[in-house]
Amino acid sequence: MNLLNTVKKVLVLGTFFTTLLFAGSGCTPHDNTQEETSEHLIEVLDIWEFKTGFAFDIILSLIGDFGGALSAEVKEKITTALDKKLSEVICGVAISYNTMDPFGNPVVATGVFFYPKNLKVKGVLEIPPIANMEKTDVASLNIKDKQLALESMPCMMGYITLNPDFIGVRYTEDWPRPYLLAENSGLAAYHFRKAVAEYLLQKEQYRMPNRSILIGYSLGGSTSLAIAAYYERNNTGIKIDQIHTGGGIYDGLVAFDTYRRTERSEYQAIPQVIMAMNHYYNLNLDFTKIFINGMENPELNPNPEEGGDGYAWWFSGHQNVNAIDRRWGRDLRAYMHPDFFNEEYTGEFLKLKEPLERNSIVYNDWKPGPFTEVYLTHSKEDNFIPVEGADLLYEEYKKKGCSIHYNRTTGSHNDGALEFILSGLLYLLVR
Repeated sequence: MNLLNTVKKVLVLGTFFTTLLFAGSGCTPHDNTQEETSEHLIEVLDIWEFKTGFAFDIILSLIGDFGGALSAEVKEKITTALDKKLSEVICGVAISYNTMDPFGNPVVATGVFFYPKNLKVKGVLEIPPIANMEKTDVASLNIKDKQLALESMPCMMGYITLNPDFIGVRYTEDWPRPYLLAENSGLAAYHFRKAVAEYLLQKEQYRMPNRSILIGYSLGGSTSLAIAAYYERNNTGIKIDQIHTGGGIYDGLVAFDTYRRTERSEYQAIPQVIMAMNHYYNLNLDFTKIFINGMENPELNPNPEEGGDGYAWWFSGHQNVNAIDRRWGRDLRAYMHPDFFNEEYTGEFLKLKEPLERNSIVYNDWKPGPFTEVYLTHSKEDNFIPVEGADLLYEEYKKKGCSIHYNRTTGSHNDGALEFILSGLLYLLVR
């Protein structure tokens, strides 16, 4: 089974919900949606209005397929809640906005947000992206084709839903995506939130609430906690009611140690993490001592004779995950330098230790406030991201006195995602 098929289950639910939507007015971006006083909002890129669905029976069938273990009572609650929402109109808006890159320089980033057209809002959801390999796989591009990204699905539940793209895509697509850069993710999410608030106030005369629920899975799992940490440490005035996090890398050193021990990675994101750390921390890594067997080739082309067919080509964000999986496989010994497998950090890998420590979600100077509930999901059999990081997060947050609830489930990374999605969907529907 190829990697695309292993990811398929997690995407099917999101994709199918997308196909149930049909376009409303097909309206074009409004003129003059921002004013001279906009501090963060730059431009409206696309607008899409749609109804939340029409194939009610098929939605219920899908819920049954993916959540066969749900009780009759739970299914009844979902049925009742969905039935009330199938004709509501949602407005999706893709924007560009001002933020800062990890070096402290001004930069343009993008994102998409959704809100119920009638402005009967249940709250604000902030949902950062998973670790997509391809540069074009970003939430703000989907609405051009009248589609929803997986992270955008909860917009149908009556919430203002924020999906920042962060940097490394669109206007900054020549840069690596800032994987595991906690501080910059929080900053970019905050500036996106400010830009959304400016739009809603100017266009709809609606003042966005200062409270949020943060939701994220996989890379989005750790990012959701990074956003919460930024909001509270920087006195932004934004209150976080709940954080739903799952399947994340909460401590890079623990993740690397586990990959080193198992010598296996079924989702080949390690090179992109290393490339991001190298770029944003000016590490000047010698990639001949990071990768082997041609992976260390630095040229952006597929020809080995010209120095290509290596990390620069395969992990530039222009190749799909299936092709990467076929080329490099899941055995880390096939492309990681032998120094990677040393018990102690040595050689070029020693340069990565401090950036990974700095971006730990576990060992930072922040903990969720006493009124913020954290719901953590991770499979003990996760084949993409080691469960050891989630175990550590739970143990350390309990020591700090945080209100954290841990669902240590079973199955693959994608099985955990389906459980995460269904439990989150139920919560949002009945809240």
